[in-house]
Amino acid sequence: MYSSLPKLVVIEGVDAVGKTTIARMLEDAFGYTYLYTPQAPFNVVRTLVEEMEDINTRFFYYLSSVIGVQPQLKSMLSSGKKVVIDRYIHSTIAMHTVLGAQVGSVAMRELPITWPDVGILLTAETNVRIKRMESRAKQPTHDKRIERFTKEAEEAEAIYRSFNDLTPIDTTNLSINQVFAVVGQLLRS
Repeated sequence: MYSSLPKLVVIEGVDAVGKTTIARMLEDAFGYTYLYTPQAPFNVVRTLVEEMEDINTRFFYYLSSVIGVQPQLKSMLSSGKKVVIDRYIHSTIAMHTVLGAQVGSVAMRELPITWPDVGILLTAETNVRIKRMESRAKQPTHDKRIERFTKEAEEAEAIYRSFNDLTPIDTTNLSINQVFAVVGQLLRS
């Protein structure tokens, strides 16, 4: 029924725009397989890398995890599966640029990765993202985290928008079902 849908869909964006929720909805409604990155063995050392607090190590870790998932991704696609990934190469580049990593040392388009058939950039106004984060937080969000989140997210969104292979969808005034309808229409067109 949905065989004409794109094989690889990537959903990018900052926190609290609906990436994972939409990815899971695509899984349920259209038969996509959700592929989370980083996968093993990279996910085993994630906490250790984060604790190092070295932004270049962090960047190359996430970049390596995107490259490292390629055999699994290619196998899934060659077996006929449709795959959806949230936070893939665009997120790795955008977020680490904002954080000050030396991303210019990598020619993004020359990386040995499978490029998506469709790339989607979900966005939302800052105040809406903050409300969404607060509503899903187990503990109250601290002001410093919100300030950092706001600044980094706004800077990252400008970088995301510079990628001409991402179709932006503003989720600010849409319910998750409305966002899903827009995404579904995009995938069927």
